[in-house]
Amino acid sequence: MNIFISESSTAVGGQELAVLLHAEGLVKRGHDLRLILEPESPIAGMAEAKRLPVTLMSMRRSRYPKAILELRGLLRRHRPAILQVNSSRDSWIGSIAARLVRPRPGIIRIRHISTPLNRNFTTQVLYHRLLDMVVVTGGERTRRGLIERDGLAAERVAAFPIGLDVEYFRPAPAERDLRLELGLPKGQLLVGLISYLRTYKGHEYFIEAAGRIAGKREDVTFVIVGEGPEEGTIRRLIERSGLTARIRMLGFRPDLLNVFRSLDVFVIPSVEGDTIPQVLMQALAMGIPVVSTTVGSIPDVVIEGETGYVVPPRDGIALADRILPLLDDAGLRARLGANGRALVERSYSIDKMLDRMEEVYQRLARMRQT
Repeated sequence: MNIFISESSTAVGGQELAVLLHAEGLVKRGHDLRLILEPESPIAGMAEAKRLPVTLMSMRRSRYPKAILELRGLLRRHRPAILQVNSSRDSWIGSIAARLVRPRPGIIRIRHISTPLNRNFTTQVLYHRLLDMVVVTGGERTRRGLIERDGLAAERVAAFPIGLDVEYFRPAPAERDLRLELGLPKGQLLVGLISYLRTYKGHEYFIEAAGRIAGKREDVTFVIVGEGPEEGTIRRLIERSGLTARIRMLGFRPDLLNVFRSLDVFVIPSVEGDTIPQVLMQALAMGIPVVSTTVGSIPDVVIEGETGYVVPPRDGIALADRILPLLDDAGLRARLGANGRALVERSYSIDKMLDRMEEVYQRLARMRQT
């Protein structure tokens, strides 16, 4: 099938990396694919390094008319059956450009967040009139929200997490343990949070939980991995909390496998917006017990007492209370970690995700024919 995938984001987080993962998997399955990406965006360079077909196109708001005409020309030239959009700007550009060609491609919006749709007129037009299908990267509870709360037709909404390579993300000893790098004792326990540094990831509650735990145990160190606009704010909060010796900020790390494999517990205290964070799925695949929140579809995979624990968002005390039993019990960590790995292998591999995505393509093709 001939497929275009657009992404106007210039950040590099779970959403953007998922776009590349998805594109790479579709190419391997024999689809004729083209990525439409912002010039100089990090994922444009990554896509070119992977030798994926890329067209660079500025999709800034000031260029909307030119971008629409440019994309219309590409659609006319290549005649894709599917145009898959991922962010607000490329959704508008793509939806309008697609309606200026005949035959037009089916338009699928991949929605990487769980927040309700805006009630403004333009968002309602986009979701109810311009998009053919919406796929949310979460579970059934996130899908139901779009149907019951936001009024989208059930047959136009699908939901499944971005899959992952279960052979790449697998349990194994770290090649270079973080404890050695950080100058920590061999038996020190590591609790980690890996994410793009955005406000809705809940870093302040991770810091609050770390403070409570640090007051009770000397054998635990906390690490925050990632980069993003909130880095300065997070650093200042750690300093004000007097936790600079107990919480290490490591910035962007290309060696995420070593980071994951060094951790005893993975925490991602999302406060809103997330469906199922990709790093959360990676932690489960690596056999690490997870403590997270009830945001989005997270409880579909962080199953209480089975693969980890969930707490209400914005509650650092509850977060600490769920992390502590895992630190106390290596057997509990091993059992929950093994259950998480089994869950991902069973239901959330990249192959299973691509199977579901191809079913959506076929369903949309049938809808377009009727």
